[in-house]
Amino acid sequence: MAKNADKANKSAKAAGGNVGQNIALFWVLILSGLGIVFIPPTMLVLIAGMIPSFVALLLNTDRSGSLAAMLAFNLAGVIPVIGILWERGQTFHEAFKILSDVYMWLAMLGGAGVALFLAWAVPVIVFSTYELQARASLAKLNKQRTKLVEEWGGQFVSDMKEVSRRQR
Repeated sequence: MAKNADKANKSAKAAGGNVGQNIALFWVLILSGLGIVFIPPTMLVLIAGMIPSFVALLLNTDRSGSLAAMLAFNLAGVIPVIGILWERGQTFHEAFKILSDVYMWLAMLGGAGVALFLAWAVPVIVFSTYELQARASLAKLNKQRTKLVEEWGGQFVSDMKEVSRRQR
């Protein structure tokens, strides 16, 4: 009986935690539907430009921060292209002309590329930098230790081992 109550509480908490996501998804679907009806050329360019974000959503690598960055940077790359479409006139002819331009694709997908670099390459670079700093510090400490051993003799090393054993 208690197990069933615990399961019910867990499922209620899980459902409550998804309420914000469900509301956001609801509004995205409503706005997408209205966009497809009233501004189809813009939605064509938007959907084509947001392909990397859709792929990231489908893959869902459990990196919510990188997913948000991907969506934001990808959208930042697509919005200027949509502005160009609006400037030229919202027709399917102009939308297909924009989608056939390599530089427009570079602008739209470039934002996603920046997000990908920030989310996956920067942590590796930072980790490598810290690791190199730690190795340099370790080499410096070993050099100081060697100097101390030369200056104080082997008795210093055995005394330090004894002190470290006492501290444990």
